[in-house]
Amino acid sequence: MSITSILSRLGQQGVRLVLLVVVIALTGVGLGLAIGYPVSRIQFEESNAIQLPQQALATKVDPAAAITTATDLPTSWEAGDPSLASFGLLGTEFCGEEVELPTTLSSIQSAVFANPADESVLISQAVRVDRFQSARQYVEDVGKAVGQCERFYRSDLEGNRVEVRIDEAPGEAPITDYVARKFVTADGEGVQVWSMMAIGDVVVASQYVGPTSPQQGLLSDVELDILRRVTPESFALGGIETETTTTTTTPGTETTVLDSGTEDESPTPGGDEGAVPTD
Repeated sequence: MSITSILSRLGQQGVRLVLLVVVIALTGVGLGLAIGYPVSRIQFEESNAIQLPQQALATKVDPAAAITTATDLPTSWEAGDPSLASFGLLGTEFCGEEVELPTTLSSIQSAVFANPADESVLISQAVRVDRFQSARQYVEDVGKAVGQCERFYRSDLEGNRVEVRIDEAPGEAPITDYVARKFVTADGEGVQVWSMMAIGDVVVASQYVGPTSPQQGLLSDVELDILRRVTPESFALGGIETETTTTTTTPGTETTVLDSGTEDESPTPGGDEGAVPTD
């Protein structure tokens, strides 16, 4: 096959790649570097996120049990003003983009807690939607929305325009159907750390708002407590462990059964950012 025919198959991008290889080879660097350099720039991040059996969990999770309780928080936290639940994340805008909440089959369950020591607030919400696929899609759509901008603007209580920077949230994702971010005001006087996850057909949202970042592991501990409470069969204390059980079916024949609870089913056919003012 001639060079011309190869280039015509590769197209314009292919032409650029071939020319790059040729230039590097001619300068004496060698083909090894031409291939190795870009590969060395690829970063593979390991994740401990658990893939829940979402279809099996559909209709099984109680939204009222999927919100934060007092026992999930340190003793310094107490019941907060229930009216602050209106500043929850579910059904709000993200980076100026309205992410529509799927059809709900329950009311939005909410809980508000406050820490008098620094006047920070934690808002927890959960709602059942029409399908587990819808819950997943909503979380994914929220992730896409916040992934399209690095900063946005909101108005404070006095009507002043405040710039907010978007950072990666601290901690790791506990499950795969999950999104989290950290919002920080440009003047550094307000921080909002939040997460959202799909558990079966229930969407769970947690957010912390305060003058500074929350204590290390606060939201992660809250998320784990919720997951252990509503998915005890698949999210045991310390994560899912794979257990191997051997049973005898006929003389001399053994059957090994793996029970991890981590399988996931393919979808079946059919079927301003919600922030609390920190000023």
